Amino acid sequence: MSHYKDTHKDLRDLTLCYLVDKEKGLVLIAMKKRGFGVGKLNGVGGKVKQDETVIAAMLRETEEEINVVPKNFEKVAEIRFYSKDNPNDTDMNQIAHVFLAYTWRGKPEESEEMAPQWAEIDNLPLEKMWEDDRYWLPKILDGKKLKASFLFDDKNIIVNKEVYEVDNFD
Repeated sequence: MSHYKDTHKDLRDLTLCYLVDKEKGLVLIAMKKRGFGVGKLNGVGGKVKQDETVIAAMLRETEEEINVVPKNFEKVAEIRFYSKDNPNDTDMNQIAHVFLAYTWRGKPEESEEMAPQWAEIDNLPLEKMWEDDRYWLPKILDGKKLKASFLFDDKNIIVNKEVYEVDNFD
């Protein structure tokens, strides 16, 4: 894994945001309807534009994809993704800045890109999500802050991983 960290320092930034209803024990996930990851359940989010902050991108993407504006939110993870067989593929070599939102304005609505749905935090549909989600999503929903790295082969199978807890994101 260290080889990929050393040779891929300029990863493309993207965001993921999960709405969390702590009282009901629910998290909002969404089915990707088009593009990379179509058919998978995931958080909402996307690429950070040039001259855009990570937080601004998270707010923009969440509003564009499910018509919600996060209000009370926190960054809970940084996840690096590397492609063993496609080192220059920007869809696979990227860093996801992951947020949980506890309050928001608006009601989640389906868009051309995402179909949101609520899931029980204690019963996540991990079989319909990316393979790496099982290693970190339950942990962040349990209050942990994480840094992680995943190395995938050309069939999107994890061949190496690192997941560890952190206090902050310096």
